[in-house]
Amino acid sequence: MPSPEEEFVKVVIDVSDPDMGVGGERVWAVALGDDVYEIRNSPWYARNVNWGDWVRAIAPAEDQWPVFESVVKRSGHRTIHIIFLDGGLQRKAEILRELNELGASYENNDSKMYAVDCSPETDAASVIRYLEKVESENLLEFQVNLYE
Repeated sequence: MPSPEEEFVKVVIDVSDPDMGVGGERVWAVALGDDVYEIRNSPWYARNVNWGDWVRAIAPAEDQWPVFESVVKRSGHRTIHIIFLDGGLQRKAEILRELNELGASYENNDSKMYAVDCSPETDAASVIRYLEKVESENLLEFQVNLYE
């Protein structure tokens, strides 16, 4: 739970993947001072940051959101992006429940797209193995963030 002193802002992250159909993403973050922010949600598209990472971001102007420049400190979290295929929608609740049982949490973007967070205490390899099994059944597709 954020403390009353925490200032939430959106940090803009460039997403240089034309296949995703987006050019950037805004994530919630808490200002830590000196242009450093702690990411406070799992990114939907960005593959270079995770929940809890500290990032340097500079606002181009006073009335604009800060723009991501670099990671200052990694949190140890790992983000996995999931897109449920039509054949997997009927088993979505079961699959998400299993992810929770493996220690992961998730945020829903729409009925098909989820950002799964594996905290440092979660065995991300087990989560990935489970998702590989489900993917082999043509129920979903997934991508693991590049960094943890």
